[in-house]
Amino acid sequence: MSSWLKRLLAGVLVVLLIGGGAWYFLVSNYSAELTTENEILSEDHPDNVSNQTSDNLLQLSFSYGEDNLDWSKLAMSVSDGVNTYDCTKSGLTSSIIHDGVIQTKLNSDGNSFTIEANSDSDDFVFLSFSDMQQTNDSNYSISFSKTDIFLGEKVSGYVSDEEFQNVNTIPTGEPTESSDSRLEWYDYDLSVHRVIPKEITYIVNESNIFYKIQFLSYYNSNDESRYISFIISTIGDDESPALSNEDLTKESHCIISSTNDTVWKYDEVISLSENSFDICSMSCSLEVHVRYLNQVVKGISELEVE
Repeated sequence: MSSWLKRLLAGVLVVLLIGGGAWYFLVSNYSAELTTENEILSEDHPDNVSNQTSDNLLQLSFSYGEDNLDWSKLAMSVSDGVNTYDCTKSGLTSSIIHDGVIQTKLNSDGNSFTIEANSDSDDFVFLSFSDMQQTNDSNYSISFSKTDIFLGEKVSGYVSDEEFQNVNTIPTGEPTESSDSRLEWYDYDLSVHRVIPKEITYIVNESNIFYKIQFLSYYNSNDESRYISFIISTIGDDESPALSNEDLTKESHCIISSTNDTVWKYDEVISLSENSFDICSMSCSLEVHVRYLNQVVKGISELEVE
């Protein structure tokens, strides 16, 4: 082999090694884009707590950031180290807690749900919109397996480029989505080998009840893949059947007070209070948990309540 060919091969090898190293660095150091840059500040409420069941507990504001956070995309709770209490604006929360492959949580607005489906199986996992719970394969609204998502046979839908919170009307014309083909809900980023949900909203019809769906992530809080999360709520005057099912919802022990029905404004101070339940009688340590688009919001979350 001539010396020039050896030098050429050596140069190619060096380029490949550098390129491979750079690619490995990108993949191994990838961090998901934050759903918000806002940071939470938790403070004791000026009012004193007692052994009553309607005490003001604490106030929340943002110490940093200028995003207005939609209540439909927020999940909030407080914990005393033993028990965790959901906080919602409506005073309702999910009553079913289980360790199944589908986890459902009523969001802070009290109308929308965040759902996470473990799709790490060749077999499909099935969800029913009527109760927002896992169901069998004979009566389902949507199904999941790895990256594949299919609507049920009795479900049709549309795709909108509008943000989830801005979708309030039902489209006209023939549906573009059905059970015949998989939903094209994501893009694949080859540079970091990540599944990235598209910035679209699906509008689906089941039994003349219209729902809107936005897919959030393919990864859970531990960055494990094949955990598909999304938010879903009804459109128009229809209420989700799950909200009127007393077996699926219950009163939340913590209620959110806000001056705005749609968003938590970046400059707004909100209050968390007891909702007919004595969370803190004299003084206690509470930890606030806030998730936006199923990701933890940064900031000060532990405080003494007196």
